Amino acid sequence: MGKIVLLTFFMLVAASPAGGEPDRKQDVDPMLRRWLLFLGPNLSVAELIPDADLKTSRSVGTLMIAYPERIINEPDSPPVELNDVVPVAKVIQRTKPDKAFTSLINLRLDPDFHFSDRGASLVSKKQIGYRWHVNWELSPNYGGSSGPPLEYRAVVTARGKVIAPDLYQFDTYLIRKHRLWLCSILKLKLPDNKKEQNTLTQQQIEERGRAAFEKLQQKIKVTPGTKPAQFEFADCRAIEFPLSVDADGKIQSMKAWGVNFKEILERDEKKTEDIFTVWVSESGTVSELKIVPIHEW
Repeated sequence: MGKIVLLTFFMLVAASPAGGEPDRKQDVDPMLRRWLLFLGPNLSVAELIPDADLKTSRSVGTLMIAYPERIINEPDSPPVELNDVVPVAKVIQRTKPDKAFTSLINLRLDPDFHFSDRGASLVSKKQIGYRWHVNWELSPNYGGSSGPPLEYRAVVTARGKVIAPDLYQFDTYLIRKHRLWLCSILKLKLPDNKKEQNTLTQQQIEERGRAAFEKLQQKIKVTPGTKPAQFEFADCRAIEFPLSVDADGKIQSMKAWGVNFKEILERDEKKTEDIFTVWVSESGTVSELKIVPIHEW
């Protein structure tokens, strides 16, 4: 399906921290920043979320921001003429990340970052219509460089509707001797009715996480001439994920537990502080667990 970039706009819009220079934050929880511990082959969005649109989906640390193709490619009905497309200024204003999304991003970054608008492109897709793509770049609050650019792409229809992406907390763990990734993917979503939501105890959460991980281990194919990978339970702890801002300006969060496991390494294997996390929501939903082989090193 072809597309043509018709127009690109650049406006100086920064979502800077309010109230001057913020206080230094606490250290990022290891469950949210372990991706920094290993430099090697990375998993693509497509390998973790198969139905994600690769042109608009992004990952920031251990957060996956994914737009399902079926939603991105839903045609405008009725079609919108070019002259009737919502103006770029309104598009940028509507997509400016709120404090909940900024907090969600900053859970996994150190120091805190802020968003700056880096341009909007009007895209024409055959049989679908026009779409605005707005690029928001992340920069450290204290200045300097963060290395490769971190960005979030917002998508807006020709009529000005902001298309909400799906958000996932994910974890990956490399088992070197078997040349494969263990993957854990939990969709972040507020419950429809939090008051009626069934909440599990920490013990129940831990039991679900352990049971799910045991099933995953049974699926690991052992490389000939090597021993099976062995893991031990490390700990279980909770994190609040900010997801939205209510009418009173208060942040609404989803609570999830990380059930963590540590690989038992042989004496001659390089030691690591890395762990693998099975995510479990407080209502008992367990993250999707999968195995992805490494085809190239």
